[in-house]
Amino acid sequence: MLTGQADLDAIGNAIKYAKLYRYMAKPWQSEDLRLTVKEALNSYYQEKEIAEQNAKLQQILEAMPVGVFVADKDGKSFYVNSRGKELLNKGLVPNENAEEVRHIYQAYLADSEEIYPSDRDPILNALKGKSVNIDDVEIRLQDKKIPLEVWGMPIYDVRENIVCAIAAFQDITERKQAEKLLADYNRNLEKQVAERTEELSQALERLKATQEELIQAEKMVALGQLIAGVAHEINNPLGAIRSSIENIADFLDNTLENLPHFFQQLSPEDRGFFFNLLQKSAKQKIRLSSKEQRKIKRKMRRQLESKNIENADTIADTLVDIGVEDIEPLWPIFETPNSSKILENAYQFFTLHQSTNTISNAVDRAAKIVFALKNYARYDTQGEKVEANLIDGIETILTLYHNSLKRGVELVRNYEDIPSILCYPDELNQVWTNLIHNALQAMENKGTLIIDLKPKDKNIQVSITDSGKGIPPEIMQKIFQPFFTTKPPGEGSGLGLDIVRKIIEKHQGNIEVESKPGKTTFIVSLPINREPII
Repeated sequence: MLTGQADLDAIGNAIKYAKLYRYMAKPWQSEDLRLTVKEALNSYYQEKEIAEQNAKLQQILEAMPVGVFVADKDGKSFYVNSRGKELLNKGLVPNENAEEVRHIYQAYLADSEEIYPSDRDPILNALKGKSVNIDDVEIRLQDKKIPLEVWGMPIYDVRENIVCAIAAFQDITERKQAEKLLADYNRNLEKQVAERTEELSQALERLKATQEELIQAEKMVALGQLIAGVAHEINNPLGAIRSSIENIADFLDNTLENLPHFFQQLSPEDRGFFFNLLQKSAKQKIRLSSKEQRKIKRKMRRQLESKNIENADTIADTLVDIGVEDIEPLWPIFETPNSSKILENAYQFFTLHQSTNTISNAVDRAAKIVFALKNYARYDTQGEKVEANLIDGIETILTLYHNSLKRGVELVRNYEDIPSILCYPDELNQVWTNLIHNALQAMENKGTLIIDLKPKDKNIQVSITDSGKGIPPEIMQKIFQPFFTTKPPGEGSGLGLDIVRKIIEKHQGNIEVESKPGKTTFIVSLPINREPII
């Protein structure tokens, strides 16, 4: 306390050591003086305590192993600790605006020539109330780059106002080196994995190619066995076509040139009779059996003879061949003198019509055989599943085996409505070929072959049953093994059922066999909607 009567020494000490707390006007009261001194002492001790705390805090900040940078609420820098100065290679630049700090300390976006973006700056974000963490900034020095990880956060007062922003940062050179080493290792590992995967992929492709070659080879073996029967099946319609063409040529040579003269001789009524006969013959859809034809001919002959019409037997034959079953509407024809010519020419036109129908049917039959053969022989190299109906594939194979089936095999088809499925149709045709061929061989081409198709749960079930001798129990477990066969040398490779099993498994299906003397059934189940395994 300094009074107005203080000497020079007291004034000097006050100036040197004292701190102004409060002025008191004279005369003062003793109580006021006591309270004032008390308050001054309290203030002194508080300030001393704060100073000691600040000194401790600064010691802590200086001792921290990470850099610390502080800017006030206006963005002016006012503190950086020793570790910070070491990392930044520069001391504090007081009152420098935070916008310029990145340039002053050469803070760059890692692995670029770009000053670190302001919108990602930890101090600037902290002054906006955001806490951020970055690890993509580096300090550029003359001889090196120091990558940093920085945490920025705002500091608030008791009223939740931002009073400053603090950034803590550390050198992450070793971590970056470790990350790079790990990345290099991963890249090398990925390269090795890719190389091994490629090697395995190539090996798998070679294996698949070998398997496909086996399938194709087995298919060609079966195709060779089918050729003789298929050739016979094609020769039959070709013979029918040749015979029909001869009939048509005969008509053109002997009948066509006489038609103008024939029509000139006919009255309008006779022409009506002629065209009526042609319409009847053209409408004939179902051929009568021989027994039915003989019965109608006998009846017609008696009717014609009762009318005293000559050549009743020949006329009855002609009318029945044309397709006439009731002679009553035709009696007016026999009252005209041109009746024999009308019947003769109508028969010639009927023969022409029948020949064209025969050619059409023979062509359809041959086309069906060729189509089935082409479908069987072709091989899809795309390796992609397509939507197909199993009935179509089975019918293709049955067409190829028609010659074998018609000689003594009763074929029973039990087809329920089934949806199309995603599959490899060519490969499934190989399955049906093998199973049907085995069934025919087991029956020695005489017996009953039953083919059942039906939906079951989420699968389509195909059962092929033969009435052969059956499979002995002692070999039942071996029939799907590669190269196992009970056939004589030259008749089988032993790969057929092994390939069948592999094809079915490729479709995520399964195959079972049930056998007893006089009956063997192979049951194939194929999924309807299941996705392929990759």
